[in-house]
Parts: sequence; C-alpha cells; structure tokens
Amino acid sequence: MAIRKRHWLWNTLIALTIVICLAAFILHSKNWIRQEEGGFTLISGFYYSEIRYDSIEKVSMVPRIPEMKRESGFSAWAIEKGIFRDTVQGLEGIRVYVDNLKNPKIILEQGGSPPIYFNFKDSLETVLFYDKLIEDLKKKEAEN
Repeated sequence: MAIRKRHWLWNTLIALTIVICLAAFILHSKNWIRQEEGGFTLISGFYYSEIRYDSIEKVSMVPRIPEMKRESGFSAWAIEKGIFRDTVQGLEGIRVYVDNLKNPKIILEQGGSPPIYFNFKDSLETVLFYDKLIEDLKKKEAEN
C-alpha cells in the first residue's frame, strides 16, 4: 500500500489555523486596562470599552453576574467574554469581561449605556482596581 503525501498547501493551512486560534485565545484570556486622562479603556481581545469617569453613575462589586443570553463572545472554563442580553430586564448590549467566574466582579453603570461586568484572574487585583476606581471617582467629584 502506497503512502500518500499531503500537499504542502494543506499542511500550511492547518498550521496557520492553529496559530490563529491560539493567538485569539491568548488575546482574550486576559483583561487589559489602559489608563487615560479622565478614564480608562478596558480591552479583551476583539472587545473593548472606553470608560470616562464623568459618565459613571454607579460602581459596585457583585459576587456573580445574572443569567443572560450571549449575543456574541465565548466561554472557556471560568472565562466569560462578550456581549450579552438580559432577558428578564430586557437590556441589550451588556458587556462582560470576566476572567474568573468564581471571583467577585465589578459592575459599572454609565448614563444611558448598559452595564459592564469585569474582573481579573486574581481577586486581589480586582479589589485593588475597584478601590483605585472609587478613589479616582471621589477625586473627580471633589473637583466638580
């Protein structure tokens, strides 16, 4: 029986597909924060949200996110990322950037926008960011 060799094009296509899938997973596996003047940007792979301190109405910590239906995004192990719809309250476009479902999450509510849920892999990092966010909001409020 003769051994058939696979064409080089198929080998290249398979290798390229694996590299692209790994890159997408690595980009989405962690939340990235970029501090800016007057706010910050929350980035997770293809998803990002620009958050201005003056548009934040409420910030709190919650132990878990409510049950929602995913419009786009993905779940892998304890990671939940994407855009969701709350079927109970009828809210659409809820952004979820959760690196660990077991840890507490920060919920940001902005004027006229759906809430944003996020946390980091390390619960201590989440708490430290929450405390810094509260401090920054108090400074902004004191300036006004």
